[in-house]
Amino acid sequence: MSDHALFAVAPFISIVVLAVAATFRAAHDPSVNVRRSLSSASVGWRAGRYGLPAIGFLGVLLGHVVMVAWPDQLLRWDRDLMAFELAHFALGAAAFVGVAAAVRHRVLRRTGNGAGLVDAAFLGVLLLTVVSGLGIAVVYRWAAAWSAETVTRYARSLLSLQPNVDALEAMPYLVKLHIFSSFIVIALLAFTRLIDVVLNVMLRAIGGVMRPFVSILNRRWKPLQERTLRSGRSLMWPEEED
Repeated sequence: MSDHALFAVAPFISIVVLAVAATFRAAHDPSVNVRRSLSSASVGWRAGRYGLPAIGFLGVLLGHVVMVAWPDQLLRWDRDLMAFELAHFALGAAAFVGVAAAVRHRVLRRTGNGAGLVDAAFLGVLLLTVVSGLGIAVVYRWAAAWSAETVTRYARSLLSLQPNVDALEAMPYLVKLHIFSSFIVIALLAFTRLIDVVLNVMLRAIGGVMRPFVSILNRRWKPLQERTLRSGRSLMWPEEED
């Protein structure tokens, strides 16, 4: 398969699949799944099993955002760039521990509610993504530096809806594997129970933003509604006003 299909078409397909599947899931009784997923997530947090891996994932995502959004500033760090790469690797290792534990408990041992076929596929591809990312950090030195010059250019072309895969042509296979597997993770996410947590957080965030506006509209709507009703009554039954 060509690089254009893998890295120009696949990312947009994964986003469309995620958006359509998440919308369909939210429209069909999301409350039960959300409560169940939040309950299981809270148990994991209380047990401390996934606390550190969750921090690892958030840190890795933030590191990728920095590489895409501020590559020039990252390259100016010089000595601090080594600290960035070490911290990024440590966070990736923490994320790996979490994914490996999830694969062991949910797929291999099938403890608790077990894992369905899609959940197992999601965890497997996520593990591949994390392992390939760690492999890049180990095998290829100064990955953050050359990624800021190559992969960042590709990522920005995706965000501008004008994908340019020229920067990836000379990239090692491990880099391409890491990028493509992340697209599969995005596509599979909407079919797992994790999407319930994501949807719940998004709905709460949207509700928090919209609540002040809804409150203002309600305060203005009630007097307007009362005036409209009084005007209607006066037109229909003018004798009642005497």
